Amino acid sequence: MRARDLVSLALVLACALTTATSGSAGAAADQRRGTVTSSAPYLMPIEAYAGYQPQTTCRQTPKPGVLMLADWLVARGGGYGPISRACSRSSTSEHQESRAFDWLLDATDPADKALAEAMLEEVLAPDDLGEPHALARRMGIMYIIWNDRMYASYDGFEPKRYLSSSCRTKRSCSPTLRHRDHLHVSLTRKGARGRTSWYYAQASSQP
Repeated sequence: MRARDLVSLALVLACALTTATSGSAGAAADQRRGTVTSSAPYLMPIEAYAGYQPQTTCRQTPKPGVLMLADWLVARGGGYGPISRACSRSSTSEHQESRAFDWLLDATDPADKALAEAMLEEVLAPDDLGEPHALARRMGIMYIIWNDRMYASYDGFEPKRYLSSSCRTKRSCSPTLRHRDHLHVSLTRKGARGRTSWYYAQASSQP
């Protein structure tokens, strides 16, 4: 092989090595970017993605898990919205089983919007073992609705456009029906009762 060919081959190999190294570094940087939650507080395995569990009865007494999650959210800011809803309503809602919470936030207020975005980022983040949507699964979150978007466990928490069945168009919809004056969280029945891993971890950390 000629000397010129050897030089060319060496240059090609050097470029390939540099590209591979840069690609690995870029992938590592991507893995470090964003929020990651800790798996350390949990003795129980992480929960599977919950399916849809519609309201079938009416209960006016808030479940302990809902109360614990509501306190956890309001401690960050925002307001304490309704949990229960009157049984006389004809529409289906987890509020009528007292396993939903409305966190009062204003989507037009930058501070409130930042609170909602930070909460979504945290509960939908992976944990340090690589489990996706770790806190949401451990909390028993069935779905979240905020600012015209829905994040449902049974859809892998992928954000999807949301329009209330009571509205024909977004423009005709009130801020409440668009979930722009509150962030709605619906829990599974186990989550509402405080019987998933996040609630047990909270209880065990209390003095």
